[in-house]
Order: sequence, then structure tokens, then C-alpha cells
Amino acid sequence: MAGLLILTVELVQEWVEVFEFLKFENFKVFNDQVLGKIFFPNGLNYNEKLSTYVSIKHGRSCAIKVNNFEWILVKGGGWNYGGCLIYRSIKDKELIFGLFGKADAIREYEVSKKFLKITNEFPKVLYYKLFSDYKLPSQYDFLKTIKYTDLKQVDPCLLYTRVKSPFRIADLQFYSDSIKNEIIKISCEFWNINTNDYLEYFCKKLANHISLMHKNGFINDSLEYSNITMLAEIVDYEWITAPDLPLPDGNSGDMYIYERKEKEILYAVEAILFLSALIHIKYDFFDIYETFISEYRKTNSDYVVLNKNIEKILKRTRFVF
Repeated sequence: MAGLLILTVELVQEWVEVFEFLKFENFKVFNDQVLGKIFFPNGLNYNEKLSTYVSIKHGRSCAIKVNNFEWILVKGGGWNYGGCLIYRSIKDKELIFGLFGKADAIREYEVSKKFLKITNEFPKVLYYKLFSDYKLPSQYDFLKTIKYTDLKQVDPCLLYTRVKSPFRIADLQFYSDSIKNEIIKISCEFWNINTNDYLEYFCKKLANHISLMHKNGFINDSLEYSNITMLAEIVDYEWITAPDLPLPDGNSGDMYIYERKEKEILYAVEAILFLSALIHIKYDFFDIYETFISEYRKTNSDYVVLNKNIEKILKRTRFVF
């Protein structure tokens, strides 16, 4: 019947999860001044590390701790580091550093819903909320109507995503060895493994995640160590190619699929190589690649069998594709 809302088990469960999080969401502007530190629940202290975490390499995101292995990423609340809290890009016509537009938020939400159909292992986008839905101090009223360089409306909003770890690989380069070791220890507690096994286990988990994506029609052309958490979660979905979902630029994303999957595997191995260097574990590229492909082929063996370049790399020969 037209206009009739059909309640499915999945829809009810989604509502329950959102309402559970809304119990935390009595938001206010931090000190009524600093845009880069807005939208924290009342009662949480921005400077308490056990309550909140700000990724150094992803300055427009912060994370709110729900429990040890459940964090809510809040994306789009202004730049947390440096002097400029919002910067309108001249080179990129639809980019404002520090803010996150409604169109991108909707796409991340849609990609997340498609991921949920194949696994519950990936970070889940819970929902988004427009700045115009918040009561902000008058000096921030301009955000409700702010536009990109090409004069399109931004409709800035906050995106809420559930993750198991707030720490990204890239963050490690700014930390002391003692803090790095603590982050690895926490990660190993979640996986119930010895810290000596961390890197190999991480490699296998990331390989499994990317193999699942590729087998089901997803490709991440922008995978790098700043959007992979220390529990091998891939975050930031706005530019991930997904079935029946156009990319932000309007393209379908169905060109050069074979080659782009190959490239993403190399990006993933490179990220693991960065991780090994940051935690001072000597690891050869070919060793990482071999471990990665061994796990990848368990889910997507057809692609490995057909790809001659993978075969060449596994033979440990250096060459130009």
C-alpha cells in the first residue's frame, strides 16, 4: 500500500542502535568557541584520553568511547589541529577542509548498508545529522548556508560511525614507542593473540576484508594507512566503488575493475609495510605480500588464479607491470 511503512527486523534493529546512541547525544559546542572541538556529549571532557580520541592524521574526525572496543567516530566537526578550522579549497571545487557535506554523508551511509549485507565485520555508519538541526552560537550561523567554490550548497553535517578501534596506522608516527606498544597491546586483547603475532594477524585480517570487498563488487581506490585502523578496519567510505551506487563524481566505477583490484592489494601491502616500520618490525615486502595473498585467496581464489602479475610478485621478482 502506498505510504505504508513496512517494519522489517533489520529496520527495527537499525532504529534500536540509533536510539541507543542518541542517549549520549545531548550535544553542545565546546566552550561555545572552538569549532574544531564541537559536538561532544555533555559530561565528556575533550581532554580526557579515555573518553575521546582525535586522529592526528584525520583532523576533521574525533572518536567518542562507548566501551573498550566500541567507539563512535564523529566526522565533520571542523579541523582539530592547526589554526584554520575551516578552509575552502580553491583547487578542488567541492571540498571544504574540516567540514563534511550531506551528499558525501548519504553515500557513506549507503555504502555501509551494502557492506552489512555481506559481513558485520566492517565499521557501521549509524546516521548523519545536519548542522542546521543543531542550535549553534550565532557566530556559526553561516555554516547552515555555506557553499563550495563552485557555489553548490555544502549542507554540512556530522557523520556517526561505529568502529572497534579509533587508532589509525598513520597516527603511530606521532607517538612514542611506549604509546605504540600500548595500542598494539589493546588491539591484541581484542583479537586474543600474543603481541608477537600482531603484524601477521593484522595482515591476514586486512587481506580478508579486502578479499570480501572485491568478491562482492567493492573497490577502494583511495586505500592508505590513514584510513585503516589498528584493528584492520577500513574507514571513510565516500569514494569506495559499490554495486549499483554511482561515485560522487557521477561515474559508475565499473571501468578497469581488474587493474584497480590489483592496485588496491598493493596499497594494502604498502600500508602494512608502513605499519611494520612504525612498530620497528623488520618485514620484507615479499613476505607481507605472500601472507596477504595466502589469506586473500581463501575468499577470492578466482581472482588470484587469473592475475598473472600476482603470480610474478609471488615469485619474488622485481619488474614493471
